[in-house]
Amino acid sequence: MEMKKSADWLSSFKEGEKVLLVNPSVQEVRYAWVKWNQPSDLLLLSSKLKSEQNCEVELLDLMLPNESGRVPLRDLGHMKRIRRRGEPPFEYKSRTYGHPLLEAKRTFNEVFQEWKPDHIVITTLTSYWFSTLTELIAFLRTILPGVKVSLMGAYPTLETSHASRARADVLVTDFIRFGNYTPDFGLYFQDRTRMLNGGRTIAFGGLKYTETDVANHLIQQVRVLKELNIREGVIFEGNLFRDQCSVLSEFLERMDKEDIRINLHGLCGLEIADAVGGIYHQMSKGGFRSFFLEHTLDSDSKQLNLDAYGRAYDELRKNPVRRLQSGDLAGFIMIGKPDDDLHRLFTQCFNLLELCGSIIPKPYTPDPFGERELYEQITSEGLEYLSPHVFPLAERNGITREQYLDLYKHTTFLNEKRMGNSFDFFDNRYSSVALKRSLGKKGGTV
Repeated sequence: MEMKKSADWLSSFKEGEKVLLVNPSVQEVRYAWVKWNQPSDLLLLSSKLKSEQNCEVELLDLMLPNESGRVPLRDLGHMKRIRRRGEPPFEYKSRTYGHPLLEAKRTFNEVFQEWKPDHIVITTLTSYWFSTLTELIAFLRTILPGVKVSLMGAYPTLETSHASRARADVLVTDFIRFGNYTPDFGLYFQDRTRMLNGGRTIAFGGLKYTETDVANHLIQQVRVLKELNIREGVIFEGNLFRDQCSVLSEFLERMDKEDIRINLHGLCGLEIADAVGGIYHQMSKGGFRSFFLEHTLDSDSKQLNLDAYGRAYDELRKNPVRRLQSGDLAGFIMIGKPDDDLHRLFTQCFNLLELCGSIIPKPYTPDPFGERELYEQITSEGLEYLSPHVFPLAERNGITREQYLDLYKHTTFLNEKRMGNSFDFFDNRYSSVALKRSLGKKGGTV
């Protein structure tokens, strides 16, 4: 097994090399965003390899949803268990999300009889989604013996030693910088790729910021989507409102000036504390159809930044361009953090319900860069404990996993009953009592 930095690894590709990119299945407790899964790093890599090495690139996307936005899921045959010293054991159910390999074996054989890759590249979105890789690599070696297999992404970069267990030939041990390359959305429409994916193709495009001239490159990506008859898009970026919204504003101005129409969805990166006045109106006019606001707190009080939420509420709810429909505006609430307070979380749930109309719990896991010590503390006990859906900091922060699961249930209830007035049938669990107590408090709303 070789371990290579991305620059050396990329230079090893030969002119005209045949490359199969693979987006693997995922084993997880839940995966609510599967409809919006797209392997952006593989699509960027495809653009780079085609441009610089004239490679023949195809894609096997085991997480590609069907027309209804779903992928198959299979329960594991056993419960998983978390055992930590000083904590009660916790059992949980995990599932495999993704298309089964064996069902597509006949199609694979048809494709690989006339086109055999020289190199297989598998990506990993997180450092803890590794459970399916060993089986996947073993399967690919049986139908494509002798082909080089490389593993890239978060897993080999952040957990290089652990990733050596997957038995790939090459581990790429840092993240690739793609400069001004944009995702190769057309890859999904190539004949072989369509065959490999059972005729399925993408229903949306995950737009990416580039290193320079961002607005122009976003426009180029939208034009490609329109040529492919794709009418939905999401900008995958950490903070759409960075630099006083200048990049986003320039992009939307260009969209308006050139009369380009596409449905955009603000599913990530809406860091509302950085929003400038008028940006939500401009987003609505420019094609944004949904707004999922990131959980934003005052740094001192740890309560919601009501000024930021209030500005978003005023612009979006009173927007003359387009009236928001139910579900188009939602607020994330981060749960599972080191300093969580259950009563405070329930208070924030009600604030978000009033301001946004619906609440989306977002489980927390430590940032491997900004919170390295905490990250390593958890990984030392088991890499699978990093999954935010098992609440890696539960018990330590005074809140049990059962209470977090109870919070999930009540946010679901609130979303379903947000227009109702009665909560009389809540039980006497801690979360129910805290929720009733929150109902009786004044303040904290706009």
